[in-house]
Amino acid sequence: MSGFKLLLYGVVSEQAALLALYSRQAFWRQGLCFLTGHLIASLLFALLMARGIPRQYENTPLEVTVFFFLFALFLPGFGALGILLTLLYLRRLGHHGSRPEFSSVPMPPFLADSADLAPGMGEGGAWTRLKTAELPREQRLKALMTVGTGSGLNVSRFLQEATGDLDDEIRLLAFNLCERQEQKIQQSIAATRVELEQTQDPVARASLCRNLAFAYWEMVYSALAQDELQSFFVEQAARYADEARRQGGDDPSLALLTVRIHLHRGAFEDAGAVIQAARAAGGDLLKFLPYQAELAFHQRDFVAVKRFLGRDTSLRLKPSIGQVALFWSRR
Repeated sequence: MSGFKLLLYGVVSEQAALLALYSRQAFWRQGLCFLTGHLIASLLFALLMARGIPRQYENTPLEVTVFFFLFALFLPGFGALGILLTLLYLRRLGHHGSRPEFSSVPMPPFLADSADLAPGMGEGGAWTRLKTAELPREQRLKALMTVGTGSGLNVSRFLQEATGDLDDEIRLLAFNLCERQEQKIQQSIAATRVELEQTQDPVARASLCRNLAFAYWEMVYSALAQDELQSFFVEQAARYADEARRQGGDDPSLALLTVRIHLHRGAFEDAGAVIQAARAAGGDLLKFLPYQAELAFHQRDFVAVKRFLGRDTSLRLKPSIGQVALFWSRR
């Protein structure tokens, strides 16, 4: 049916529906005639409107038809008038043709190379590329290699997640990088222990024990050791941290490591004692705030958790603790 016929039949049906209200017949007949004529008119006006909609809505003709049908149905007379005015606007004033000047835009030079992995890309960007299976394998491998050159918990988790990738090359490379990380730390531990056995100087021994404590803890922190092996590395980290302190090599960093070891073990009283000792020695209290908050959380002192995390507003901007500090700031 042409648009003109839809318009003509719609106007006639709407007029017939309105005239039925003033006819001399039974009330129920007036209502039935009005409802029948108005329903037909509403449907015809909705179909007419669906033909004149802009192109950006042409992929949803059913939704547009239903919308204008209901619009005309619940506004007898005025709804049809509104549809006619809308059609007049679209026909006379509306511009819904194509805009050829925006149909094709050349790629700027700086975007043409954006698919190449930047040397300084962090774990987040690399992980996004690795999870995008549509990217070429070469780019995904570069992303994996970029992160694999770093260290820490995030890198270790990244590599462990990558070991479950569907691509065999990416999965094998992830296993290889995990093994390299572990070997690198193990070689550092072995070399440091050899140096420790060969020296008797207390200052040198304190420094070497300190390095061993951090190296053993790195195996735990980076999740490179699991179950019983993890417990072994924790004990070794605690042993060499104590030895470093006995040799006179105590410092705030070593105190922080000791606190982390105690929290990992669940020795909360020992962790609190180390924090108090570090505060009495004049250590940087801001560095101990996250661990004081963790200790308070384990002790179920939630008021103290919020107080500790609120003392340093910069915690909200740090990657690991940021979301935790932001959460407690809203409690």
